[in-house]
Amino acid sequence: MADNHTDDELLDLAYPYALGAVSEDERAEIEHRLAAAGAPTADAFARIVADTQETMALVTAGDALAPPAHVRESLLHAIGQQPGRSAHDDLARHRARRRRLITRVLVAAAAVVVIAVGGTVALRSIHQAPTVPSVAQVLAYPDTRTTTAEVAGGTITLSASAQANAVVVAMSNVPPPPQGHVYQMWFIPASGPTRSAGTMSAETMPPPGGEVIPALNSATAVAVTVEPGTGSTQPTSSPVVTIPLT
Repeated sequence: MADNHTDDELLDLAYPYALGAVSEDERAEIEHRLAAAGAPTADAFARIVADTQETMALVTAGDALAPPAHVRESLLHAIGQQPGRSAHDDLARHRARRRRLITRVLVAAAAVVVIAVGGTVALRSIHQAPTVPSVAQVLAYPDTRTTTAEVAGGTITLSASAQANAVVVAMSNVPPPPQGHVYQMWFIPASGPTRSAGTMSAETMPPPGGEVIPALNSATAVAVTVEPGTGSTQPTSSPVVTIPLT
C-alpha cells in the first residue's frame, strides 16, 4: 500500500519545484523521490507543476526570473511551517493544512512578480542575446497548442507555440530508452528535410515540469525515434510516435 503521507509531502514540494525555488541538490532529491513514486502521484505532481507555472506565467506576462534567495527561503519556510502529520490525522484536517500551505506558497511567489515588474528587469543589458524561453513563458503564449499521445506505455505531451518558436516536451511513465540507445526527437516541416530536435538518454529524460525545445521554426509535427549511441543525423528507425502540431 502506498504511503499517502509521503506522497502528500512530495506533492507539497511540487509548488516550490514549479517556481524554481529549490536548489539543484533539492531538485535532484525531489526528482529521485518522484522516480520512486507511483504513477498517480507522478501524474498529480506533473499537473501541479504545469498548473503553477501556467498561473505564474499569466500573472507575470513577461520575463520569468529565478527567485532571489530571500524569496526562495520564504517558499521553503512555508513548507517547513506545516505541523507534523500523525497517523491519526483525518482527511479534513490534512486538506485544511494543504490549503494553508498553498496560500503561503502563492503569497511568497507574489514577491517574484513584484521583483520582476518592479525594476530588476531594468538591470539587464539591452545588448543581452536572446535566450531560450522558459516553460512558463511558452505555455503563456496565446497560440500555444497542447497535444498528448501514448508512447511506450506512457504519455508524451507537447505544448507548441509558433510565437515562442519553441515546444515544451513533458513525459509521464515513459520508460528510458534501451541501453546503448537514446530517444531522438525530430522536427518535421511541411516541406524540406527533417531536423533533429535533440536526444534523450536515460539520464536526460525531461523533468516532470517539462523541457523547452527551441527553434521550432516551420515544423508541423514532431516524431520520436530510438537511435543507437548518442543519436543520428537522420532517423534510422520508424518513429515510436509522431505528433502533429497543427
